[in-house]
Amino acid sequence: MIILYVLEGSPMKTIVASIMVFVFLVGQANAAEGQLSLYAGYVNPGNLSLNNVQAGPLNFRGTGVYGARAEFDFLKFFGIEENVGFSPRLFNSSLFPQQASDIRGFLYSSNLVLNVPLRRFVPYVTGGVGFVKPWGTGLRPFDATFAGNYGGGVKLNRLVGPVGLRFDVRGWRTADIAGRGNINLLEASGGLTFTWGGKR
Repeated sequence: MIILYVLEGSPMKTIVASIMVFVFLVGQANAAEGQLSLYAGYVNPGNLSLNNVQAGPLNFRGTGVYGARAEFDFLKFFGIEENVGFSPRLFNSSLFPQQASDIRGFLYSSNLVLNVPLRRFVPYVTGGVGFVKPWGTGLRPFDATFAGNYGGGVKLNRLVGPVGLRFDVRGWRTADIAGRGNINLLEASGGLTFTWGGKR
C-alpha cells in the first residue's frame, strides 16, 4: 500500500512513489470524466507541545502550499480525488528561536468527492486520508504521520474551452504524534482546472 511504503521511506522515495501513483491515475483518465487541477495557496498549522522536553511548543508557521489534484468522476455526483502538495518551511521551533528552519512538508491524500453540478458552477465537499511528511536539516518533531482531511469549495468548469477555476478550503488533522497530540492545518487554495469527458 502506497501510504505504508512512503511513511517508512526516505523523503525522495516518498515523493517519487506518490508522484508515480498520481501520474498512473492521470494516465487512466480516459476511463472516466474528470479534472486535473494545478493550485497554489496557504496552509496555516497549529502547535505541537513537547511534553517531555519542557521547552515550549513547536510553533508552526503559515506558509505557501503548491500542488496538483486529479479527480475522476465515475458517477454524476461522486468522484475520487488524488492530491499531492508541497509546502516550503512548514514549521520553525521556539526551542531554537535564532536558528533558521528549512523544514519542508509533503502532503498526499486520496479523497472522496461529492459534487453538486449546477451547469458550470459546481460546489463540492470532500474528505479522505493520506499523510504529512516533513524533511530538511532542522529539528523535525516527527518523520511522517497519517492525516485525514475534509473540506469543500467550488469549481467553475470550462470557462475557456476545457480550462476553468477552482477554489478550495480544507482542514488537515494528523494522527497522534508519540503521545504529544495532533496537528491541525488549515489549507486555502485556488488554481486552474482542466476538464475532460462529460458534457461540454
